[in-house]
Amino acid sequence: MSRVELPSRFDAGAIEAKWQAEWARQQAFRALDEPKGRRFSLILPPPNVTGVLHMGHMLGDTVMDALARVHRMRGEAVLWVPGVDHAGLSTQTAVRRSLSKEGVRLENLPREEVLRHVEAWKAERETHIRRQLVAGGFSIDFTRYRYTMDPAAVRATREVFVRLFRDGLIYRGERIVNWDPKLRTALSDLEVLHREETGELLTIRYPWADGQPGGIELATVRPETIFGDVAVAVHPDDARHRDAVGRQVRVPLTDRTVPVIADPQVDPTFGTGAVKVTPRHDLLDHSIYRAHEAELTLLPSILDLDGKLTSDLVPASFRGVDREKARGSVTEALVAAGSVVRRESYLHSVGHSERSDAVIEPLLSMQWFVRIDALAPPAVEAVRDGSVRIHPERWERTFFRWMESLQDWCISRQVVWGHPIPVYYCDACSAVTAAVEPPPKCERCGHAPLRPDPDVLDTWFTSWLWPFAALGWPDPTREYAGYYPTSVLVTGRDIMFFWVARMMMAGSRFTGKSPFSDVYFTGLLRDELGRKLSKQFGNSPDPLDVIRERGADALRFALVHPNPVDQDGPFTPATLDGGRNFVTKLWNVVRFVHGHLAAGAEPPEFAPKVAADAPLEHRWILSRWHATQSSLDAALAGFDFTAGASTLYQFLWHDLADVYLEWSRDALSGAQGEAAARDARHVLTFVVERTLRGLHPFIPHVTEELWHSIPHTGELLALAPWPKPEEAPSDPEAEVAVATVLEAVRTLRHLRSEHQVPLEHRPAAFVRPVGAATAELLASQRPVIGRLAKVSGLTFLESGAEAPAGSRGTVRPTGEFFLEVPEASPASDTLLREQGRLEAVLQKTRDRLADDGFRARAPPEVVAETEAKARELGERLGKIAEQLARAPKAAPTEVHG
Repeated sequence: MSRVELPSRFDAGAIEAKWQAEWARQQAFRALDEPKGRRFSLILPPPNVTGVLHMGHMLGDTVMDALARVHRMRGEAVLWVPGVDHAGLSTQTAVRRSLSKEGVRLENLPREEVLRHVEAWKAERETHIRRQLVAGGFSIDFTRYRYTMDPAAVRATREVFVRLFRDGLIYRGERIVNWDPKLRTALSDLEVLHREETGELLTIRYPWADGQPGGIELATVRPETIFGDVAVAVHPDDARHRDAVGRQVRVPLTDRTVPVIADPQVDPTFGTGAVKVTPRHDLLDHSIYRAHEAELTLLPSILDLDGKLTSDLVPASFRGVDREKARGSVTEALVAAGSVVRRESYLHSVGHSERSDAVIEPLLSMQWFVRIDALAPPAVEAVRDGSVRIHPERWERTFFRWMESLQDWCISRQVVWGHPIPVYYCDACSAVTAAVEPPPKCERCGHAPLRPDPDVLDTWFTSWLWPFAALGWPDPTREYAGYYPTSVLVTGRDIMFFWVARMMMAGSRFTGKSPFSDVYFTGLLRDELGRKLSKQFGNSPDPLDVIRERGADALRFALVHPNPVDQDGPFTPATLDGGRNFVTKLWNVVRFVHGHLAAGAEPPEFAPKVAADAPLEHRWILSRWHATQSSLDAALAGFDFTAGASTLYQFLWHDLADVYLEWSRDALSGAQGEAAARDARHVLTFVVERTLRGLHPFIPHVTEELWHSIPHTGELLALAPWPKPEEAPSDPEAEVAVATVLEAVRTLRHLRSEHQVPLEHRPAAFVRPVGAATAELLASQRPVIGRLAKVSGLTFLESGAEAPAGSRGTVRPTGEFFLEVPEASPASDTLLREQGRLEAVLQKTRDRLADDGFRARAPPEVVAETEAKARELGERLGKIAEQLARAPKAAPTEVHG
């Protein structure tokens, strides 16, 4: 495409819409059907159609897009597959809530009408999510768009269920599950939110069944479940209750007796050290029951699916009463019976349904389960042997801890929306059949029709297959053959086990390969108060609104800089201001370049060759670009996206804009002749063009626009080659020299600021350099130092010469610097302040060196560096002492360099 002109005002909305349309028109992000050579693939974690994308999604998507764009520019075949998740229970709950606002109860609707409402909800959210993905500028291949309930996903889900069922790794059985009595369904652990709440802890006496005085006392926060007790348990090493083991006690408010048993699972520090065992309504109690199954009798459930007391075991006065209300009624009955020893407030963690906010009821229920422990070993080994790498590495320990305490996975849900469990029952011969396609009749006896299982699968049962199911498995598609295993998974650490680990298990089981080689966990975004961005707090805006106000590129850069992507950190309006300011700075830098481009300038195919005697600023900026690109590549390889963005930020804002453009202004303007102007333009054009390429993965729209405004080769920056550091030379000598010059500039600026020299005033400056080489360097760059430091001239002082009258000075490793400050405080004030500061630093350094522990633990190079620092500080203090001893009014002697 031809060059475009740049207006003075940066219009993010127009530019972003323009390039999103052009990328789509050119199918820039459509992956090759049959890739050759290197390839890079990743799956967009499918967002739930429960709602729309939030800022956390945008953070992860920005990281994924940076990776996809870099690898595409490196010439690799890149596939990034988008899609959405049906989010069964979550979506049905959202629809239920929406209908209730209209006075409609979802449970009263026919199944077909419920599905119609859910489909309409899904379509609306899905459309919004796609708009958000496009607006963010994410380089997704929308021709491969998938949905977790599309026909291919349905087939893959059913295929996996049937295979695991036939291998004995899926079973139906009674287990304690998280039951939501409001929604009447089992929930996964991820759908349970725990909150600290104050309840009442009762200490209740269970009298001895033989009529002897006393009994055993135990503590509970759930007296309403007393009617389901089958035992009282104590720890076998608890001396307080050793004599009670084996005796019978009477359950208060009932005619039943139960034994006192010993079990090591009991926590002797809780309450009195004795606990009631109610195996149908508590996970620990059920585990204790299973350990003593031979000596105990499992009673029927005393709670129904709505959380109300039920069964003949419950006194008639409590039957049909909700558990919350029954808790108070049973407590009062126990008090009246004289069974309550003590009542006290108790702070404890209470699980709530994320979907309905109902208090979770642990319930022994008949459900479908996956035997996870049989699938886990390959996933653990993949992380141990490095075939799957976790970033940041610190999360490996959490991963292994999760994998050491696995429970069978409850995969059945009692809702309408979701994948039906592919199991069919024969009412004639009781055969149970699992099949991908519904069987027309019973294979054993020929009876028809068969009765389908009424439940649906947990949403995660499809999600754990996504890296290969989204590519077409179990069919041998071109996408599966060309792009599986995928390269990287980017997600949040909160679903490390629920999704990441399970995907690794499924990938190993069904494809024989880990589904990805790298996993990157992003941090959480928080507001000014440290709260997680969420709808609950009303602090998480729709990304589309932010993009309309600030622009997608400003948002994207703010998400990766300055707060580390892999850590929790603030995301505030000030963060967005920083992103917008950076994009504006880039725009203005390229507009400055426009003002100095010669007509018909050629694209910078190669870096200009610079000799050792070339202008210092040219050698320096090319070397700084070389170092910046090297650091950027290293940061991306190490999944340190904030370090990469910070490297580019520092280079553009400080090295290029603050230093090089100011330094080379005379050359660019032609003041130093046409040849100097031509060389400066060549260097500047090369550096800016390559910088745009390096920035493109982070801020793609503005870089695409700016790239097309300068000489370039190619149709799209998105498809341009990724820059290589070796395109420009590394020049350590130039970097050291410029660092010395900039130190002089900073020192003089500091003196101006410290003594409040007005901006319009250009005071005289003086320097006594350390060594002839420094003097020669500073003399050669005298005009630049004067312009950057805003001083009228730089006069060199001979060794031993006294400070100019009326000047203020300071000492740096490169020399002693003075600034003429008329009618200011005595010159010694500044030196005394500097002396005090340096003495404090020197004392800390000496204390560190005197610490034998430091010398024993620190690497030798660190000790040597600290010793060198102490020597340098001592030398600087010596020079300050000399200055303070000299008379302040001797005239300077100028040394011409």
